[in-house]
Amino acid sequence: MIVRNRLAWRYWIYVLVGVLWFAYMGAIAGYWLLFELDPDRFPEVLINPVFSFLWVGAFTTADLLLERYLFPVDQEQKMAMVQFTSERKTHEIREDAILYIESRDRFTLVHTSVGSYPTTRTISNWSQELAFFVRTHRSFLVNPIHVVSMSKTSITVASEGASTDIPVSRTYGERLKLEPQGTSK
Repeated sequence: MIVRNRLAWRYWIYVLVGVLWFAYMGAIAGYWLLFELDPDRFPEVLINPVFSFLWVGAFTTADLLLERYLFPVDQEQKMAMVQFTSERKTHEIREDAILYIESRDRFTLVHTSVGSYPTTRTISNWSQELAFFVRTHRSFLVNPIHVVSMSKTSITVASEGASTDIPVSRTYGERLKLEPQGTSK
């Protein structure tokens, strides 16, 4: 599954309630520290949750704006992440780090420049999840970012000096619009 930064609305409600509770407790603790919690001098505005929400929201907004200004996010960090299970461990890698995916009967191999990860997810599931990947064979799904050359029978994928030839079947080759050798797609 592709991991996005979208969370359920219930999560945000829990976060909002938690932030308000911590803001309220922080205001009580701060007032107690400064004025030794004299109930006669305790301001009513600190008990109001709307006021707590507003001042916590103002500080949070200022923090987010400063963070965005001082620490801009690179385009590489915005790339979608792919999460999958391999050998009982959950892995999360960027889509552009995947070179190709190879199907082998009961499992698939996710090939990256670092290594290969076996997983039980089918190549059809991978094809639906990774929409911009190209199917070249019933057993191969290729990331077009890493394609360095193409012919009618094979596609060469390269990363960090190592290259791999991936077959192109007649069925999927007709679907591809093959360009002359030496061009990348």
